[in-house]
Amino acid sequence: MRVHRLFPASTEVIDADDDGARDALARRYETPAPAWLRLTLIASVSGSAAGADGTSDTLTNPVDRMILGAIRSRADVVLVGAQTVRHEGYVLPRGRAMAVITMSGNLDGHRFGAPPEPGQLIVICPPAAAERAAESLGVPATVVTVDAVDGGIPMHTAIAELHSRGLTSIVCEGGPALAAQLLDAGAVDELCLATSPMVTASRVALFGDRAIADSRLRLDQLLMDDSSTLYARWRVIRHGDD
Repeated sequence: MRVHRLFPASTEVIDADDDGARDALARRYETPAPAWLRLTLIASVSGSAAGADGTSDTLTNPVDRMILGAIRSRADVVLVGAQTVRHEGYVLPRGRAMAVITMSGNLDGHRFGAPPEPGQLIVICPPAAAERAAESLGVPATVVTVDAVDGGIPMHTAIAELHSRGLTSIVCEGGPALAAQLLDAGAVDELCLATSPMVTASRVALFGDRAIADSRLRLDQLLMDDSSTLYARWRVIRHGDD
């Protein structure tokens, strides 16, 4: 399958079957600064973050997974919410740290498998959830306790904990609730959104059910594969940005 760059306009075509495709895609997803936070999300044309099976699996395709790998290759840590770990059956990313944010400490349903390397798996939770997190993981992890504020983990505090460990390039892979919290906190630099060419009956909102503040975006890049799946890089515009 081929990947075409639509914006900025280009004749560049990447053949996903070529040996160098992953490196070519990784170059399209370089981070502009060492400290950078990306959201990576996928949605149907009808706006759902899940397909017929209730997960993102029925929306994705091999190119989308390759691009996700390219984005991960430019990150220090993959950040996810506990609900995503439970519903999607997450595995540990190769060669990258993973951080999980959880209020309850319930991480049942993960597929982390073999014990992670020291420091590879980080759990950020309130003090009261630390014991349950350790029990439901069943594998060694660094548990970081953060006091909840207004019923949630303060996003800037969680990010500061990752930065203090040298994990400054962060890619958040959801779910919707965590993505919304990060956007609402003004912590997101870039949104990488894949749009699957499907209209689905599923109604899983891309950013969950909570109201969030408006964010203005700028399109920096748009790719399309032969299946008509679109891959957009949206820069979050902050006050004072060009």
